[in-house]
Amino acid sequence: MKLKEIKRILQAQLTELEIKTEQSTANNQTFLTFKGAKNYRMSVEKIAQTGLFKNEIDELRNTLLFTSGQPDVRVINNEARVIVEQTDRFKKLATGLLETLKEVTPEENPDSVSIKLPNVTDFEDLSRFSSDFHKVLSQAIINEEIGGKVEISSVENGSIWLDVLLGSSAAVTLVAGLAWSGAVIFKKIQEGRILEKQVKALDIKNDGLKEIQEKQKIQLDQLVEMEAKHLFSENFKENDPEQIERLKHSIKLLADLLFKGAEVHPALQAPEKVSNLFPDFKNLELLESKIKKIGTGG
Repeated sequence: MKLKEIKRILQAQLTELEIKTEQSTANNQTFLTFKGAKNYRMSVEKIAQTGLFKNEIDELRNTLLFTSGQPDVRVINNEARVIVEQTDRFKKLATGLLETLKEVTPEENPDSVSIKLPNVTDFEDLSRFSSDFHKVLSQAIINEEIGGKVEISSVENGSIWLDVLLGSSAAVTLVAGLAWSGAVIFKKIQEGRILEKQVKALDIKNDGLKEIQEKQKIQLDQLVEMEAKHLFSENFKENDPEQIERLKHSIKLLADLLFKGAEVHPALQAPEKVSNLFPDFKNLELLESKIKKIGTGG
């Protein structure tokens, strides 16, 4: 998970970690009631999705605060003191990490995208994938009408993520469309490979397999052409056949990068209407082309 996404989650959940208590007495015993325990549990579980604080969260899950499942949880005083110590420690850890992340992670520009590079093993891989993405983006958005640019604003380690400033909302919209079209082509190529395996399993002669492969290539080229023309019609006004060719090349190159593990996401600060323009990389099998009646010629 990106550092910026971890920061966003912590910012959203930190207020819920301030759990209130009320003291009461019954049968000569003192109790603490943890108010809003349900919301507290939900916030802790959302933070758990980051993969951080595993030991601390496991400790909390073993307390009555979690095991009771009640909206408010009443706990005898001795056990309650332990829970208070655990909740205080967890909030301090989360707060400390958030303050650190605020210092080391710059705020994202809405006119940017986050790109996950394929697995990189050496500088040659890094150079090649970076160059490929530069071609994907620059061919599409660096022109007067879109007003785009390609400028790396930050880099995260682990899985390498690049935050790339695109320069305009029009450029972000076009890159979102590129990501969608590239994912459509990626999915089509996957379907073709599955078909080839099925044909080989049926022991069909090489001539038959070759004919299927040739027809698949023709169909794929047609689909790339349709996607590029659709992108052009949605983003450009002036007639420019060369720009359509550049979009075709960007779509093909991006589809290849997706096969290697790349992803393209909107900035965390992007409005929902922009985020929805990007494909969901966790559910690409459900992705459909945005071209109406794409298989019927309509």
